[in-house]
Amino acid sequence: MNEETIKLENVKKSCRAAKICARIIYIMMTVGAVLALVGGILMIANRDRIDAQLKEQEGNPSFSVDLSVGGWKLASIDEGDVPMIEETRMTSSVPALQHFFEENGNSYSMMIGVYAIFISVICLVLAVLVWLVSTVFDVILEEGNPFADRVPKRILIAMVSVTVVLGLSSGIGTAVLLGLLTWAVYTIVDYGRLLRTQSDETL
Repeated sequence: MNEETIKLENVKKSCRAAKICARIIYIMMTVGAVLALVGGILMIANRDRIDAQLKEQEGNPSFSVDLSVGGWKLASIDEGDVPMIEETRMTSSVPALQHFFEENGNSYSMMIGVYAIFISVICLVLAVLVWLVSTVFDVILEEGNPFADRVPKRILIAMVSVTVVLGLSSGIGTAVLLGLLTWAVYTIVDYGRLLRTQSDETL
């Protein structure tokens, strides 16, 4: 077994490990999305009962939280009074949603439910992105070479998708930085593909 074959096998092992990690993250994000969605819907559907229970407990919360790493105590929140906000307001440009928000403007469980649904959407988007990235490793394993013809295109699709999503959520600076990184990675991989093609033609 020559050095090139050994290196190729190491790349395949790395891709298999990365593929497994990506699939685990994908499953976790998908489960998280489903749980957050169900939890949000239940909070909104049962808002009258939950709001009544929250108001009964208002001014009488009892909790204690310690944040520690190993034997080091970093922070502590002891029993204390956490006052509920008297009134909350949500707005929307969609008339139907705005009407719904106006009718339930002071619902604590409504806000928690909407937030949970928002978290569900974020988890779903992350699951899709992780799946896209994992398909890069699938292609490398199928083709048996990280510089196969399909790899640069798949990398470009995955990285552009990640760039767009993170750019929309984090701002134009992040989008520009990831765009430049995508360009650099695609150029390197495409050049490697060209060298592989020339090497195959020479042989």
